[in-house]
Amino acid sequence: MTPHAGVEGDAERELRRAMRAALGGGTAAVVATVSRDGIPATALCTWVVAGASGSVAIALDHRSSAYANIASGNNRVALEILADDLVIAARGEAHIARESMTAVPFPCAAVVVQISEIRDHSVRGIRFHAPTYEFGVDKQHRGDVERAIFAELAGVLGEI
Repeated sequence: MTPHAGVEGDAERELRRAMRAALGGGTAAVVATVSRDGIPATALCTWVVAGASGSVAIALDHRSSAYANIASGNNRVALEILADDLVIAARGEAHIARESMTAVPFPCAAVVVQISEIRDHSVRGIRFHAPTYEFGVDKQHRGDVERAIFAELAGVLGEI
C-alpha cells in the first residue's frame, strides 16, 4: 500500500465515522433513484439510520418514487446527507430489507443501502446549517413515534 492510498483510507474511515455519528435519527438526507425508464427522482428523508457495517437503513413510503424504483430492481442510489457542518455524498446499492415496518404511521418499507462510495461535499471555510424540523405543541407525541422508527431501522441493520 502506498502512503497516498493509506491517507485516502484514513480519510474514508473518518468520513464513514462522521456519517454514522450524523445518522443517529432525524438528520436529513436526499435519496436519489432512477426509474426503469431512466427518469430521476429525489426524496427528502429524515427516517435514516447508519450502521457500523457501512450500511444505511431508510424508511421509504410505499407511495414514493424512490420505493417504486428500488422495488422494480433499479437498486443503485445516491444519498446526500445534510448535517450541521457536514455534507456527505454516498452511493451504493439498495435492497428492501423489510417490506412493512411496524413503527411507522403509514405504509413504509425498510430499505438498506450498502455504501460503496463516500465523498465529503463540505466546503472549507463555509459553515453549513442542516435543515431542521420540530413538532408543534399538539404533535409532541410524534417524537415517540420517531424514536420507535429509528429503533426499528437500527434493528433492521442489526439483522444484516
